[in-house]
Parts: sequence; C-alpha cells; structure tokens
Amino acid sequence: MIVEAARQRFSHYGYGKTTMAEIASDCEMSVGNLYRFYKNKEDIAVEGARACMADKAEAAEFAASGAESAMAALHAYFVVRLQYLHGFVSGTPHMHELVQLISSKHMDVLQHFENRAIESIRSIVQSGIDSGEFRDCDAASIAADLYHATNKYNVPMCVSAPLGSLEAELASLLDLLFRGLKP
Repeated sequence: MIVEAARQRFSHYGYGKTTMAEIASDCEMSVGNLYRFYKNKEDIAVEGARACMADKAEAAEFAASGAESAMAALHAYFVVRLQYLHGFVSGTPHMHELVQLISSKHMDVLQHFENRAIESIRSIVQSGIDSGEFRDCDAASIAADLYHATNKYNVPMCVSAPLGSLEAELASLLDLLFRGLKP
C-alpha cells in the first residue's frame, strides 16, 4: 500500500515534490507509522523500482516460457520487455527523476536485474543449442551480447518513440542477431 501510494505520487507530482507526510496521508496513516516501515522516501522509491523491475522480468520470462521454439522465446522475451517498459514510461510522466535516483545511487538494484535478464536469455539460448535450433556456442557469452545489443529497448530514456516503430526496430535487430545463432 505504501509503495503504491508513493508510486502514484511520484508519477503525478515527481519524486522531488513528494513528501513522506503526503505518502502517509494517502495511506491514511501517521508519518510516524510510515517511518516504522521505511526510513525515508528514497527507500520507498527503491522498493518501488525493485517491484517494477521484478514485474517486467516476470512478464518477459512468462512470455518466453510459452513459446514453441528458442527463437520464438527470445523474440517474445525482448518484445515483452520493450512493451512493459514503454507502458511504464508512457504512464509515468516524472519517471526520469526515479531513473536518475536509482541509476546514480542504487546500481546494485540495476545490476541484480541485469544479471537476472542475462541468465534468462542464457537459459533460452542453451535450450536452442540443446535442441539443435542454434549453433554450438557459449550460451553465457551470447546471452550477454544479446542483452547489450538490445539494451536500447530496455532503457527508459530510449523508448519515447511510438511503440510500433520501436517494435519494428527491435524485430529488425533481432532478425539480424538471430541469423548469427542459426547452425
């Protein structure tokens, strides 16, 4: 409840203009009670960022899990990540303040989710290698390369273009990258 109230405030008014007293009021609790759960608004923002990144990771992993081939799983994984992020950016006008906070002071959170993404991609690549769909290669190295090559579609500042054009760009890039994976 606290994280959701803060998310709405941060989105509507911005991180800098939101106070602990306003978040507490939105939760119908005293500021003192709010401090029992979080020591400051930055901790609430970090918890919200973790939850958002976990939701995006779970959505992408779920999309990949239903695919019939490793290639389709990778495509679904990257497209859902883009769609999730685009929706977040579109629905959070003051999101850039939060991105700046997390990227400047909480790189450990970003690193955790980068590692999770690379591991998910590695698992898909390995299944493609095992099935003969992909050439024999170092799945971990390919996963990191795929992650970094598609990072434009996972960075909030880069997804302000219309979703359709970003999806078309991503599809073209994935087609090029996937050609290199084929036996």
